[in-house]
Amino acid sequence: MRRIALLSVLGISLMLNACKDRPQSRATAEDVAARVNGVEITLSEVDRLIEQQLRAGAQQGQAPPTPAELAAVRLQVLEGLITQQALYQRAERLGLLPTEDEILQGIQQFKRERGLSEEGFQRTLRELGQTEEQFRREIRRQLAIQKLFDREVTPRITVTDREIEDFYKANKAQFVERRGFALARILVTPGRDNVPDDAVGAEAAERKIREIYEQLRRGADFATVAARRSEDPLTATRGGEWGFFPETSEQFPEALRARLSAMREGDITEPIRIGNAWLIIKLVRRIQRDRELTLDEVRAQIVEELRGQREQVLQTAVTRLALAESRIENMLAQRMLENPANFGGLRPIALPAPSASGQSR
Repeated sequence: MRRIALLSVLGISLMLNACKDRPQSRATAEDVAARVNGVEITLSEVDRLIEQQLRAGAQQGQAPPTPAELAAVRLQVLEGLITQQALYQRAERLGLLPTEDEILQGIQQFKRERGLSEEGFQRTLRELGQTEEQFRREIRRQLAIQKLFDREVTPRITVTDREIEDFYKANKAQFVERRGFALARILVTPGRDNVPDDAVGAEAAERKIREIYEQLRRGADFATVAARRSEDPLTATRGGEWGFFPETSEQFPEALRARLSAMREGDITEPIRIGNAWLIIKLVRRIQRDRELTLDEVRAQIVEELRGQREQVLQTAVTRLALAESRIENMLAQRMLENPANFGGLRPIALPAPSASGQSR
């Protein structure tokens, strides 16, 4: 796809609708895109997933897809839903469905990770055109699939000391701490981020970042303020911890690199505007020279890398088995093949016009 990103088979967002858990016959024949052991997946469900991706792209100024691109994306998204349903049914057969308490915990975790209040959560559901019950079903499905992988994959993954040492020796060049900066940040944007204390609009964003700066100047703890007021949920949950950046990183303008080079550990910048976002950056630690890391320092990182590689392979194996034991009917693909001139008569998806000023942050 040259204009829109394709969804991965297993990476469909929890925030979006997926197929129903049980066979049902309310959908018209034209709307049934596929069946997995009799459970229907509708074209409407496929299109709801795609709409979220395309609307996000339109806000960033991306052109809408051509009919051929849209048809290809529909097939790929449908493949992901088929895979989800096959894995869910395998988990169900093995008695791995989550309890009501686990579903509730999953919903609360979803809110915490995104910094959503109950009001923000309900607003998110409305923006997605999704009911709370539909969201619960999707959480249920994802937890069941995770339980399946936990049972069939996780116990089979082992990493030996010899493998760790061999990986370290073969990849020594990547285990070097470069000169650079360990940074934390507080981020404020004018867009709607569905976080507490959300600043919406350019004036509100600038006002908020300057209020935060004054808090910090008066001695407020950076990590505490970041956790409460930053509009980047990922770094906010870590007290603003952003990561390590080499001294030569081109991610920052030259003036900012020079500013960081002149700072002492613990110093913060004044509010900085990059694109449509405002940041306050803290220099947590400065690395003065390149240093080769020891095996003990990177052992945990190597174990995580090796386990991740094996987990991916074994999850793929479980997925292939789940698909192989399922009776799958892909009516969407069949209709496209029978009528290639207009890809099976697919209806268009109504989307907003691309934003001329949209920018990703």
